[in-house]
Amino acid sequence: MIYINLLPVRQIKKKIQARNKVFAMGSTLLGVLAILGAVALVFSIQVGDLNASIKKLNKEKAKYQKTINQIKKLQKDQELLETKLNTISKLKKGSQLTVRVMDELARVTPSNRVWITRMSFNGTVLKISCIALDNATIADYMETVVTSPYFKSAELSATSTKKVSGRELKSFSLTIRVVNAAYEKEEAEEAVEKQAKN
Repeated sequence: MIYINLLPVRQIKKKIQARNKVFAMGSTLLGVLAILGAVALVFSIQVGDLNASIKKLNKEKAKYQKTINQIKKLQKDQELLETKLNTISKLKKGSQLTVRVMDELARVTPSNRVWITRMSFNGTVLKISCIALDNATIADYMETVVTSPYFKSAELSATSTKKVSGRELKSFSLTIRVVNAAYEKEEAEEAVEKQAKN
């Protein structure tokens, strides 16, 4: 006797193939989900570690913040001190210049022919009021003043006749321009001498 298989072989094969595909896709999807879960777990662990590190660093920063504030305060104090020292240095140089200018003025003034009655000095301009024996003495005095390395020019601002102890003398005023270069040159030379000694 002959048996005939009436089941559709092709349909069975298609069903088996479809079932295999679904199974493969499901396995792939499960694998992808497992990988994504593992990556998420790793990232979660890393984020937790980073948060712990940030907390630790913030605690250390807070611990050192007092020291940082003290350093900033010291820097401000140092800047203020440097400013004060520079100001003192400038004042010292200015006072030394004044002394040298007064010394130079005394050196160039003939004490038996010219007498200074009043003066003012602002660092660059020296104004003096004087009494002289005559006009020739005034002219000679002005020429002598400008030969000094401390004085650039001497301008006559006023002259008049004045009676002193029964004598007719000349009263005059000069505006003298002061040169700082001579003082600065002397100061530089002194600095070089100090370095040479050391």
